[in-house]
Amino acid sequence: MIKLNSFIKKIFLFSAVLFSFIACKSAPVSVEVRPLDILDEKSSFYLAIPKSVDPVLIQTILQSNIDGLSDKNAALILGNINKIYCGLNRSKNKTSIQAIIDASIPQKYIPKVLNKKNGFSNRKFIPEKSQNEYTFYSNEKVELVFPSSKIACLGRDLENVISTYDTILTTAQPNYFSRDFSLLDEELYDYLDSAEDEIRFFANKPQSFLTILTGANLDLKLVNVKGSFSLDANHNEQYLLNLDLNFRNEKFLKAGRTLLTLAFGLTDSQSEINGTHFLVKGIKIHKNQLYKLLIL
Repeated sequence: MIKLNSFIKKIFLFSAVLFSFIACKSAPVSVEVRPLDILDEKSSFYLAIPKSVDPVLIQTILQSNIDGLSDKNAALILGNINKIYCGLNRSKNKTSIQAIIDASIPQKYIPKVLNKKNGFSNRKFIPEKSQNEYTFYSNEKVELVFPSSKIACLGRDLENVISTYDTILTTAQPNYFSRDFSLLDEELYDYLDSAEDEIRFFANKPQSFLTILTGANLDLKLVNVKGSFSLDANHNEQYLLNLDLNFRNEKFLKAGRTLLTLAFGLTDSQSEINGTHFLVKGIKIHKNQLYKLLIL
Protein backbone atom coordinates (compact mmCIF):
# COMPACT_ATOMS: atom_id res chain seq x y z
CA MET A 1 0.00 0.00 0.00
CA ILE A 2 2.90 2.25 0.82
CA LYS A 3 4.54 1.42 -2.51
CA LEU A 4 1.27 2.15 -4.37
CA ASN A 5 0.87 5.53 -2.66
CA SER A 6 4.47 6.34 -3.50
CA PHE A 7 3.89 5.40 -7.14
CA ILE A 8 0.70 7.51 -7.30
CA LYS A 9 2.54 10.47 -5.80
CA LYS A 10 5.23 10.15 -8.45
CA ILE A 11 2.58 10.05 -11.18
CA PHE A 12 0.93 13.18 -9.79
CA LEU A 13 4.30 14.89 -9.44
CA PHE A 14 5.26 14.00 -13.03
CA SER A 15 1.84 15.17 -14.27
CA ALA A 16 2.17 18.45 -12.39
CA VAL A 17 5.63 19.11 -13.84
CA LEU A 18 4.45 18.20 -17.34
CA PHE A 19 1.36 20.41 -17.04
CA SER A 20 3.50 23.25 -15.73
CA PHE A 21 5.86 22.91 -18.70
CA ILE A 22 3.00 22.86 -21.20
CA ALA A 23 1.22 25.76 -19.53
CA CYS A 24 4.33 27.94 -19.40
CA LYS A 25 5.59 27.16 -22.88
CA SER A 26 4.83 30.04 -25.25
CA ALA A 27 2.56 29.39 -28.20
CA PRO A 28 4.40 29.57 -31.53
CA VAL A 29 4.33 33.07 -32.98
CA SER A 30 3.12 33.17 -36.57
CA VAL A 31 4.64 35.37 -39.26
CA GLU A 32 2.68 38.49 -40.14
CA VAL A 33 3.55 39.46 -43.70
CA ARG A 34 3.84 43.21 -44.27
CA PRO A 35 1.90 44.60 -47.25
CA LEU A 36 4.76 46.60 -48.75
CA ASP A 37 7.02 43.52 -48.74
CA ILE A 38 5.08 41.90 -51.58
CA LEU A 39 4.83 44.89 -53.94
CA ASP A 40 7.04 44.05 -56.93
CA GLU A 41 9.85 46.02 -58.58
CA LYS A 42 8.40 46.10 -62.11
CA SER A 43 6.54 49.43 -61.96
CA SER A 44 7.72 52.82 -63.18
CA PHE A 45 5.63 54.85 -60.72
CA TYR A 46 4.89 54.09 -57.06
CA LEU A 47 2.43 55.55 -54.57
CA ALA A 48 1.75 55.28 -50.84
CA ILE A 49 -1.67 56.68 -49.89
CA PRO A 50 -2.66 56.68 -46.20
CA LYS A 51 -6.45 56.71 -45.82
CA SER A 52 -6.22 59.38 -43.15
CA VAL A 53 -4.94 61.90 -45.70
CA ASP A 54 -7.89 61.65 -48.11
CA PRO A 55 -10.58 58.93 -47.68
CA VAL A 56 -12.49 60.20 -50.75
CA LEU A 57 -9.47 59.50 -52.96
CA ILE A 58 -9.22 55.93 -51.61
CA GLN A 59 -12.91 55.27 -52.24
CA THR A 60 -12.67 56.67 -55.76
CA ILE A 61 -9.68 54.42 -56.53
CA LEU A 62 -11.63 51.39 -55.28
CA GLN A 63 -14.72 52.15 -57.31
CA SER A 64 -12.78 53.00 -60.45
CA ASN A 65 -11.09 49.59 -60.35
CA ILE A 66 -13.89 47.34 -59.06
CA ASP A 67 -16.92 47.35 -61.34
CA GLY A 68 -20.22 46.97 -59.52
CA LEU A 69 -18.88 48.19 -56.19
CA SER A 70 -21.65 50.33 -54.74
CA ASP A 71 -21.11 53.41 -52.58
CA LYS A 72 -22.35 51.43 -49.59
CA ASN A 73 -19.96 48.51 -50.09
CA ALA A 74 -17.09 50.85 -50.97
CA ALA A 75 -17.71 52.73 -47.71
CA LEU A 76 -17.70 49.44 -45.76
CA ILE A 77 -14.38 48.40 -47.29
CA LEU A 78 -12.96 51.89 -46.84
CA GLY A 79 -13.64 51.74 -43.12
CA ASN A 80 -11.21 48.83 -42.84
CA ILE A 81 -8.37 50.24 -44.97
CA ASN A 82 -5.27 51.87 -43.51
CA LYS A 83 -2.98 52.51 -46.46
CA ILE A 84 -2.67 51.68 -50.16
CA TYR A 85 0.65 50.93 -51.84
CA CYS A 86 0.52 51.09 -55.65
CA GLY A 87 2.83 50.33 -58.53
CA LEU A 88 1.79 51.76 -61.91
CA ASN A 89 2.88 51.38 -65.50
CA ARG A 90 1.44 53.89 -67.95
CA SER A 91 1.29 53.45 -71.70
CA LYS A 92 -0.30 55.64 -74.35
CA ASN A 93 -3.67 53.90 -74.10
CA LYS A 94 -3.86 52.43 -70.60
CA THR A 95 -2.50 52.21 -67.08
CA SER A 96 -1.76 48.87 -65.42
CA ILE A 97 -1.86 48.75 -61.63
CA GLN A 98 -0.60 46.57 -58.84
CA ALA A 99 -1.99 47.60 -55.47
CA ILE A 100 -1.24 46.06 -52.09
CA ILE A 101 -3.63 47.33 -49.44
CA ASP A 102 -2.95 47.43 -45.71
CA ALA A 103 -6.39 46.63 -44.34
CA SER A 104 -8.50 44.70 -41.88
CA ILE A 105 -11.17 42.96 -43.96
CA PRO A 106 -13.07 39.95 -42.54
CA GLN A 107 -12.62 37.00 -44.90
CA LYS A 108 -16.28 36.01 -44.66
CA TYR A 109 -17.32 39.41 -46.02
CA ILE A 110 -15.37 39.14 -49.28
CA PRO A 111 -17.54 36.57 -51.17
CA LYS A 112 -20.62 38.63 -50.32
CA VAL A 113 -19.25 41.55 -52.34
CA LEU A 114 -17.14 39.83 -55.01
CA ASN A 115 -19.80 37.44 -56.28
CA LYS A 116 -21.50 36.52 -59.57
CA LYS A 117 -24.23 39.08 -58.96
CA ASN A 118 -21.58 41.80 -59.07
CA GLY A 119 -19.87 40.27 -62.10
CA PHE A 120 -17.07 38.36 -60.37
CA SER A 121 -15.82 34.81 -60.85
CA ASN A 122 -13.22 33.06 -58.72
CA ARG A 123 -10.42 30.54 -59.10
CA LYS A 124 -8.01 28.73 -56.81
CA PHE A 125 -4.22 29.12 -56.84
CA ILE A 126 -1.55 27.11 -55.02
CA PRO A 127 1.99 28.50 -55.24
CA GLU A 128 4.75 26.16 -56.36
CA LYS A 129 6.09 23.95 -53.54
CA SER A 130 3.28 25.08 -51.24
CA GLN A 131 0.18 23.50 -49.77
CA ASN A 132 -1.58 26.80 -49.17
CA GLU A 133 -4.56 27.62 -51.39
CA TYR A 134 -5.61 31.17 -52.28
CA THR A 135 -8.81 32.40 -53.95
CA PHE A 136 -8.57 34.89 -56.80
CA TYR A 137 -11.59 37.04 -57.71
CA SER A 138 -11.83 38.69 -61.12
CA ASN A 139 -14.06 40.54 -63.54
CA GLU A 140 -13.33 42.00 -66.97
CA LYS A 141 -11.38 44.88 -65.45
CA VAL A 142 -9.45 43.69 -62.41
CA GLU A 143 -8.27 40.69 -60.40
CA LEU A 144 -8.15 40.62 -56.58
CA VAL A 145 -6.91 38.30 -53.87
CA PHE A 146 -6.97 38.48 -50.08
CA PRO A 147 -4.11 36.34 -48.69
CA SER A 148 -4.97 37.35 -45.13
CA SER A 149 -7.50 39.46 -43.29
CA LYS A 150 -4.93 42.27 -43.19
CA ILE A 151 -3.87 42.36 -46.86
CA ALA A 152 -5.81 42.89 -50.08
CA CYS A 153 -4.13 42.77 -53.50
CA LEU A 154 -5.42 43.84 -56.89
CA GLY A 155 -4.11 44.30 -60.41
CA ARG A 156 -1.31 42.74 -62.41
CA ASP A 157 0.95 39.72 -61.75
CA LEU A 158 -0.94 38.61 -58.65
CA GLU A 159 0.26 35.01 -58.86
CA ASN A 160 3.83 36.25 -58.41
CA VAL A 161 2.70 38.57 -55.59
CA ILE A 162 0.99 35.69 -53.78
CA SER A 163 3.99 33.40 -54.36
CA THR A 164 6.15 36.02 -52.63
CA TYR A 165 3.60 36.28 -49.82
CA ASP A 166 3.57 32.50 -49.40
CA THR A 167 7.37 32.31 -49.36
CA ILE A 168 7.55 34.88 -46.56
CA LEU A 169 4.71 33.20 -44.67
CA THR A 170 6.31 29.76 -44.79
CA THR A 171 10.03 30.54 -44.50
CA ALA A 172 10.46 33.81 -42.56
CA GLN A 173 10.99 34.07 -38.84
CA PRO A 174 8.64 36.24 -36.72
CA ASN A 175 9.71 39.90 -36.83
CA TYR A 176 11.73 39.16 -39.96
CA PHE A 177 13.82 41.83 -41.67
CA SER A 178 12.00 43.13 -44.74
CA ARG A 179 15.22 43.49 -46.74
CA ASP A 180 15.44 39.69 -46.85
CA PHE A 181 12.35 39.49 -49.05
CA SER A 182 11.34 42.83 -50.59
CA LEU A 183 12.23 43.26 -54.26
CA LEU A 184 12.12 47.05 -54.01
CA ASP A 185 15.15 49.29 -53.88
CA GLU A 186 16.00 50.19 -50.28
CA GLU A 187 15.51 53.94 -50.82
CA LEU A 188 12.14 53.38 -52.46
CA TYR A 189 10.97 50.96 -49.77
CA ASP A 190 11.87 53.28 -46.91
CA TYR A 191 10.30 56.29 -48.61
CA LEU A 192 6.95 54.57 -49.16
CA ASP A 193 6.97 52.82 -45.81
CA SER A 194 7.31 56.07 -43.85
CA ALA A 195 4.33 57.82 -45.50
CA GLU A 196 1.99 58.73 -42.63
CA ASP A 197 0.38 62.16 -43.02
CA GLU A 198 0.98 62.73 -46.74
CA ILE A 199 0.63 60.97 -50.08
CA ARG A 200 4.06 59.94 -51.33
CA PHE A 201 5.16 58.97 -54.83
CA PHE A 202 8.33 57.81 -56.55
CA ALA A 203 8.83 57.78 -60.33
CA ASN A 204 11.61 55.63 -61.77
CA LYS A 205 10.60 56.78 -65.26
CA PRO A 206 9.35 60.29 -64.53
CA GLN A 207 8.88 61.70 -68.02
CA SER A 208 5.22 60.78 -68.47
CA PHE A 209 4.40 61.81 -64.90
CA LEU A 210 5.83 65.30 -65.43
CA THR A 211 3.95 65.66 -68.70
CA ILE A 212 0.66 64.90 -66.95
CA LEU A 213 1.53 67.11 -64.01
CA THR A 214 2.66 70.19 -65.94
CA GLY A 215 0.66 69.81 -69.17
CA ALA A 216 3.92 70.33 -71.09
CA ASN A 217 6.15 67.80 -72.83
CA LEU A 218 9.34 68.57 -70.93
CA ASP A 219 12.41 66.71 -72.20
CA LEU A 220 14.37 66.47 -68.96
CA LYS A 221 17.25 64.10 -68.30
CA LEU A 222 16.13 62.71 -64.96
CA VAL A 223 17.17 59.67 -62.96
CA ASN A 224 14.02 59.73 -60.84
CA VAL A 225 11.50 62.00 -59.16
CA LYS A 226 10.01 61.62 -55.72
CA GLY A 227 7.64 63.84 -53.84
CA SER A 228 4.59 64.23 -51.67
CA PHE A 229 1.12 65.73 -51.58
CA SER A 230 -0.08 67.12 -48.26
CA LEU A 231 -3.34 68.86 -47.46
CA ASP A 232 -3.18 72.64 -47.34
CA ALA A 233 -4.22 73.59 -43.80
CA ASN A 234 -5.59 76.91 -45.10
CA HIS A 235 -7.63 75.51 -48.02
CA ASN A 236 -9.67 72.31 -47.70
CA GLU A 237 -9.84 71.74 -51.46
CA GLN A 238 -6.12 72.23 -52.07
CA TYR A 239 -2.93 70.22 -51.76
CA LEU A 240 0.67 71.35 -51.47
CA LEU A 241 3.12 69.46 -53.67
CA ASN A 242 6.80 68.97 -52.84
CA LEU A 243 9.20 67.56 -55.44
CA ASP A 244 12.72 66.15 -55.44
CA LEU A 245 13.96 65.90 -59.05
CA ASN A 246 17.18 63.95 -59.41
CA PHE A 247 18.99 64.88 -62.66
CA ARG A 248 21.68 62.84 -64.40
CA ASN A 249 24.22 65.60 -63.89
CA GLU A 250 24.48 69.29 -63.03
CA LYS A 251 24.46 70.35 -66.69
CA PHE A 252 21.02 68.83 -67.24
CA LEU A 253 19.88 70.27 -63.92
CA LYS A 254 20.59 73.85 -65.00
CA ALA A 255 18.54 73.47 -68.19
CA GLY A 256 15.76 71.60 -66.39
CA ARG A 257 15.56 74.18 -63.64
CA THR A 258 14.67 76.91 -66.14
CA LEU A 259 11.96 74.82 -67.79
CA LEU A 260 10.44 73.73 -64.48
CA THR A 261 10.47 77.26 -63.07
CA LEU A 262 8.44 78.41 -66.05
CA ALA A 263 6.12 75.39 -66.05
CA PHE A 264 5.24 75.71 -62.35
CA GLY A 265 5.57 79.49 -62.09
CA LEU A 266 8.03 79.08 -59.21
CA THR A 267 9.40 81.83 -57.01
CA ASP A 268 12.95 81.81 -55.63
CA SER A 269 11.64 80.81 -52.19
CA GLN A 270 10.01 77.66 -53.59
CA SER A 271 13.12 75.95 -54.96
CA GLU A 272 16.70 75.10 -54.17
CA ILE A 273 19.56 73.02 -55.59
CA ASN A 274 21.37 70.25 -53.72
CA GLY A 275 24.00 68.56 -55.90
CA THR A 276 22.08 67.02 -58.82
CA HIS A 277 18.76 67.42 -57.01
CA PHE A 278 16.31 70.23 -57.78
CA LEU A 279 14.04 70.60 -54.75
CA VAL A 280 10.65 72.26 -55.15
CA LYS A 281 8.19 72.93 -52.33
CA GLY A 282 4.72 74.34 -51.80
CA ILE A 283 3.25 74.01 -55.31
CA LYS A 284 -0.49 74.54 -54.97
CA ILE A 285 -2.66 71.93 -56.66
CA HIS A 286 -6.45 71.59 -56.48
CA LYS A 287 -7.90 68.29 -55.26
CA ASN A 288 -9.63 67.69 -58.59
CA GLN A 289 -6.31 68.03 -60.40
CA LEU A 290 -4.73 65.53 -58.02
CA TYR A 291 -7.61 63.09 -58.48
CA LYS A 292 -7.26 63.33 -62.25
CA LEU A 293 -3.57 62.57 -61.89
CA LEU A 294 -3.94 59.64 -59.48
CA ILE A 295 -7.26 58.00 -60.36
CA LEU A 296 -6.21 54.83 -62.06
